[in-house]
Amino acid sequence: MKKTLILFAVLTALLYLIPLGVRDLFSPDETRYAEIGREMAVSGDWITPRLNGVLYFEKPILGYWAFAGAQKLFGENAFAVRLPCVLATLLSALALFFLTRRFSGTGEKGGLLAATVFLLTPLVFALGIAATLDPMFSFFLTLSMVWFYYAAQSHKTERMVYLFLFGLAVGAAFLTKGFLAFVLPGLAIFVWLTWCRRWKEMLTLPWIPLAGVLLVSLPWAVMIHLEQPEYWNYFIYDEHIKRFLEKEQHPEPFWFFIPVLFLGLGWLLFLMPSAVKGFAGKQLNDGFIRYLICWFALPFLFLSLSSGKLATYILPCFAPLAVLLAMGLCRSVVERRDGKPLNVLLYVFAGVLAVAAVVMSVIQLSGVRWALFPAGEGWKWWLFCLAGLLLAGALVLSARESENPWRKLGFFFAGFCPLLFVMHFALPELVLMRKTACPLLERVKARIGPETKLMSFRYPFQDVNWVFKSSDVYMYRAPGEIRWGMEQDPEMKKRRLLDIPATNELIRQRRGKGGVLLVLPTKIYREDRKLLPEPEWIETNSSHRKGYSAVKF
Repeated sequence: MKKTLILFAVLTALLYLIPLGVRDLFSPDETRYAEIGREMAVSGDWITPRLNGVLYFEKPILGYWAFAGAQKLFGENAFAVRLPCVLATLLSALALFFLTRRFSGTGEKGGLLAATVFLLTPLVFALGIAATLDPMFSFFLTLSMVWFYYAAQSHKTERMVYLFLFGLAVGAAFLTKGFLAFVLPGLAIFVWLTWCRRWKEMLTLPWIPLAGVLLVSLPWAVMIHLEQPEYWNYFIYDEHIKRFLEKEQHPEPFWFFIPVLFLGLGWLLFLMPSAVKGFAGKQLNDGFIRYLICWFALPFLFLSLSSGKLATYILPCFAPLAVLLAMGLCRSVVERRDGKPLNVLLYVFAGVLAVAAVVMSVIQLSGVRWALFPAGEGWKWWLFCLAGLLLAGALVLSARESENPWRKLGFFFAGFCPLLFVMHFALPELVLMRKTACPLLERVKARIGPETKLMSFRYPFQDVNWVFKSSDVYMYRAPGEIRWGMEQDPEMKKRRLLDIPATNELIRQRRGKGGVLLVLPTKIYREDRKLLPEPEWIETNSSHRKGYSAVKF
């Protein structure tokens, strides 16, 4: 087991930690949170979040503290910005390991399997290596649900300690993303207590956690109210009530999260039939399984009822799914040695990979215009091919393994590691140029002087802030997501939000004084170029209409 743990640690470092800094930050989410953290660290104001020097009240403070603190320790770079989310994801896996090991009946190996399933879930991996608030929020929710179950299975003093830890985790989740921290675990726990007929505990359990919540969240809640009295009004109404009830922000149908769930599980769906088979019989009488079901189902249902939806919102639902999947596999594949249904799916999976590789190779080598990897990027394609071949081989080895069920599962999960590792390095430029303007801005940075005024369209203004380390970027035509913050400071809005005539006037004023650099989507510049002066030069990251342009006047 010791060797297995060492191998697990090495693979985790290779997949999650070491390659963190090889990709530029993506817009808008990563550069937004990077810039808020940078401005917080530079200004020394650890109470009020700002973006482009403007009040930014969409979320509470803890995530911004993490981004700012990481930059203080490791510098203003992509590695530092993404590190808090990676650590949150790894700690979530560790919490699931201990929970599964103690309560599932599958022992240490079952706990390790649950952690592995979680870390190799496609959606978990994709968000775990990105700088967003969701991995941190999901971690605190996971920790809260783990501590509560420990409390529910303990007595007297030990129970009080776990309940207090549960409250601390809920408080930290609240400081990360708001009132969902109370709703999601609260619904799951209430239904579970009802299902298990633990009526008394509904009245006795909440009080100690409340102390933990207040200890964590109350100090900042009071300080932000004293410094910015309008914060809570905006945060409660605009970011919670409006988002839940009104179809204003990211409106999606009720069923939106169902395909997201399946896509988020990805290749783990091949394991589902075996996992479900492992729960045949009287499993629903098991209090732990009931707890995991409530932990998954109630947040999933509540989030589905909300008008505003993003794929990232259901990340907390994947923690209980990982434990359930691990338990099912332990019972069907390991204990009952019933691996035949899985073998069939593995051979099918390997076959699909082989066919896909052939088709994509023909497309790529044919040189057709829409090939994913254009000239000069062939090495990326061959890296993906190699990773795909290794995966297909691992699937075949897994299907052929009949003696050792743990080795069978090990081959399956190990096969995906090269593919995930390659994704850090080999994303096509066609994808990258749509997701970030940072490489373009790094190129033009040397061509302008410190007197040049910076201006950006609503996207990618965060990239401009981040690359140029500036919190004084003019907004071209529209304020985008900092609209509310600008409205709180009319003088700033008047000075820094410029329509086309005002932009032309600024360009005229800055002639001979450093000029103006306007960064905007290429599509927008093509629409507006006849209304703007003749530029000194233009740099683009792609001729594609979805690329970005840097225009120097």
